[in-house]
Amino acid sequence: MAPDQEQELHEALVNHITSNLTFAELIDIISTLVNEEVDRKLDNMTDEEKLQSYNEVFEKQV
Repeated sequence: MAPDQEQELHEALVNHITSNLTFAELIDIISTLVNEEVDRKLDNMTDEEKLQSYNEVFEKQV
C-alpha cells in the first residue's frame, strides 16, 4: 500500500470510529488519557517536586 493510501485509510478509520462514539465513551477515553499522563508525570517527579505540587494543589483549594 502506498504511504498516501495508508494515510487516507488511517484518516477514514479515525473518522469512522470517532463519529460513532457516545459522550460517555469520550469521557471515559479522556479520563483514561488524563490518568495515564498524571501517572507518567508523577513517575518522573522527585519527592521534592511531588511535595511542592501537593502543596500548590491543596493550597489553592483551601
